[in-house]
This record gives sequence, C-alpha cells and structure tokens, in this order.
Amino acid sequence: MVGASNYISWKKRIHLNLIENKVMDHVKGSITKLAKEDSQALAKFMKGEVRAQRILIEPIKVPLIPCVSELDTSSEIYDNLVELFSVSNVGEAISLSQELYKLRISKEEGIASYFMRIYKIRY
Repeated sequence: MVGASNYISWKKRIHLNLIENKVMDHVKGSITKLAKEDSQALAKFMKGEVRAQRILIEPIKVPLIPCVSELDTSSEIYDNLVELFSVSNVGEAISLSQELYKLRISKEEGIASYFMRIYKIRY
C-alpha cells in the first residue's frame, strides 16, 4: 500500500487473501487468544495470527511501518490501516492534502520528529 490512492484495491486484495488463508476471523477480532494451558490450541491461534499480520504488513511501504509496528494483533493493525486511509468526506481529504502540502522540515528538526508531525496531522 502506498497511500489513499490505492486503498480500495488494497482492501479488496487483502480481504481475499485473508479469506483464502482462513484468518479473516483473526482480523475481525472474533477469535480471541486462548489460555496457556491448551498449548496445542494456543499454537494454532498464534500460527493464524502471525499469518494474518504478515498478510496485512507485507504489501505496505516502509514509511507506513511505524503506524503499525507497535500494534499487537492483526485486528488492531487492520483497523489502524483502514482508519488511516479511509476518507469520510471530500472536504476532509482536501484539508489534509493542503496541510501536508504546506508542511516543511526545518534545518534544526530531525527526520523522526518531522515524520511524527506528519503522522499527527491525520489525528
């Protein structure tokens, strides 16, 4: 995923991939982590969870990784990506575009703080 421009195609491809790999329940949050006592079931859950996270993370570009790197579950990752790129109205999209266009990095500012300012504009 590059950005909002290919969000609809990304979402459709991801949905199909999650269904094909039988891990859509992980992303929807309808499967919960099992107790440690049932190690076989826990291993099966973790295998599905890792598969779901890999499906979600592999197609996104490196600059977006910080947006999802601190999230623990595939459900959280998916929800964050959907929230990040779905636009509720055209006015919001235009406003965000104008804010990003005006944003400049200062000579004293590090690249990490510049990216955090970009990230905060969305929220």
